[in-house]
Amino acid sequence: MQRIRIKYKKEMKFIGHLDMVRLWERALRRTDLPAAYSEGFNPRQKLSFGPPLPLGFTSECELLDIYFEKWVNPEQTKNLLSSTLPKGIEIIEAGNVFLARASITAEIKTAVYSADVSGDISEKISEVLGSKEIIVQRKEKDFNIRPMIKELSQSGNTVNIAVQCDNFGSIKAQELTGMFKENLTGTFRRIALYCS
Repeated sequence: MQRIRIKYKKEMKFIGHLDMVRLWERALRRTDLPAAYSEGFNPRQKLSFGPPLPLGFTSECELLDIYFEKWVNPEQTKNLLSSTLPKGIEIIEAGNVFLARASITAEIKTAVYSADVSGDISEKISEVLGSKEIIVQRKEKDFNIRPMIKELSQSGNTVNIAVQCDNFGSIKAQELTGMFKENLTGTFRRIALYCS
């Protein structure tokens, strides 16, 4: 199994997760890489993706696991796949990982996002961090997203926020942008994924 680290640029920010899955399946089929397939009536390539990237966001750190029938040089994987991918997707690196490792979605616990902002938002940051509740509407019910916010800071004209991103829940794109909509001068980008 190989783990691929990927950058999704502005050309890809409105491609949904399921369309992205199909894009990678097609790209892999166009190479001669010995991809492993699932069993059953409709076998599919064995791919394991990280947490879905919110629509409208770019990313510098997406992850994809590809299962192979036999050993493949990671550099070969990177080069062959890169030649079949559309503009806006860049493979940063590829490397072998142990099959015994948990899936990406099981490993990832935290996502870090960054966006350009205008002005000093220190008061807004203090307000968010000092709150016990930030209520949003989900399925017509009140939902508190404050426990999902782990870190929040401003560095120059950039706001950085680390949030929960696991099987138990995550902050939605509109909730993230909604907190800073009056100051945003660009779209959010995912800059890191962590296992803690």
